[in-house]
Amino acid sequence: MKANIYYITYSSIPSELPSSLQIIKTCEGLSKNKNLVTLIKPGTGIKKISIRKFYDLKENINIKEFKSIKNFPSGIKFYLYSFYCLFYILRKKDPIVITRNYFVSYLLLIFHIKVILEVHHDINIEGRVNKFIIKYLNFFKKKKLIKIVAISNSVKNLFVKKYLVNPKKIIVLPSGSSIKVTKRPRFSFNKRLKIGYFGSISYSKGINTLIKLSKIDQENDYYIFGGKKEELQKFKNRVSNKNLFFMKHISYNFLPKIMMTMDILTIPYTRKVNSAGGVDDISQYTSPLKLFDYMAVGKIIISSNLKVLREVIGQRNAYFINNFENVFEWKRKIQFVKNNRVKNLIMSKNNLILSKKFNHIKRVEKYL
Repeated sequence: MKANIYYITYSSIPSELPSSLQIIKTCEGLSKNKNLVTLIKPGTGIKKISIRKFYDLKENINIKEFKSIKNFPSGIKFYLYSFYCLFYILRKKDPIVITRNYFVSYLLLIFHIKVILEVHHDINIEGRVNKFIIKYLNFFKKKKLIKIVAISNSVKNLFVKKYLVNPKKIIVLPSGSSIKVTKRPRFSFNKRLKIGYFGSISYSKGINTLIKLSKIDQENDYYIFGGKKEELQKFKNRVSNKNLFFMKHISYNFLPKIMMTMDILTIPYTRKVNSAGGVDDISQYTSPLKLFDYMAVGKIIISSNLKVLREVIGQRNAYFINNFENVFEWKRKIQFVKNNRVKNLIMSKNNLILSKKFNHIKRVEKYL
C-alpha cells in the first residue's frame, strides 16, 4: 500500500550542502519504493536549475515550496515557516512526515500526525525552545513519534543514555550513495597519482592537511572539489602549490565521472569535525556521504581513523591514518598504496561489494 509521505526540510534545495543531497535522495528512494512523496521546502536554493537535473533524479518527487520564505528560516521566519508546514500537512489524508526538526515535529505530534525524526548529532546546537520541548514536554515518548532514524550507532547510544529514548524506537541507518558504475575502476598508477577530496572545504574537514601534504609530496597531484566560488578564491590566493588544484562543486550527475579519474580518494578529517553551521563537533557521530560515494566508485580510500567511520568500513576497505594531521604519515601511506597494486585491486572489489549494502534505495526501505 502506498504511503503519503511528506519530508519537511529547512535546508536550501538545490544547494551544495551534503544534508540537502541526502534529503533529496531519501525522497527519491521513498518514491522508488512506490510511495507518494512530497518535499516541503522554503523558497531558497540555487536558482535557474531544476532540482531534478541538479541531483540527477530518476524518480518523481512532488515539491511544495513556500516562496515567501526567501532566506534560511531563522528568527520569526523559523516559526512562521513551521506553521506553514503544519497547516499544509493538516489538510492531507493519512500523512507520514519525515523531518530533522524538533519544533515542527512537536507541532505535528500535538495534532496526532505520524512523524519520523532523523537525528545526526546531539541537540547542543538547538535553540532554547527545542531544548525545552525535549526536556519538559515528553517529546521522545510521544506515541505518534513512530520512529527515530539515527545516522550512526554513536548517535543512537547518545539518545538512549542521555535522553532515555526507548532503544526499540531508534533504528540506525548510515548514509548511502546513489552512484552506480558500469565499469570497473582502473589503476594505472603512473608516476603521478591523482589524489582527490570531495566535500566541504572547512578546516575541520582536513583541507589544511591536504594543503601541507601537497607541499611535501610534489610527486603527486592533489584535487579538492567543493566549496563556493568565494571560498575557493581565498584558498587560491593563499596557496601557490602547482600540484594542488581547487575545483568548484560538482553536481551529483557528474560526480561519478570525476571521481573515477582519481587514483586515491581521501577523508582527512581533524579530531574535531564541525557541523555545517560550524557550531558543533560531530566527529563522534558523522556518517559522511562522501565515504559511501567513494566506495560506490570502487576507489582506494585513505581516511583519518575516526571511530564512527569504523562502524561502516574496516581495513579491507580503507587505509587509516592514526595521527590525523601528520602529513608525513599521509605521505608514507600514499607511497605504500603506490607500491601495492594487488592489494589495491582487492580493496577496490571490496568497496564495490560493500557499497551495494549502503545505497539510498535500500536505506529508505527500513524507514517505514
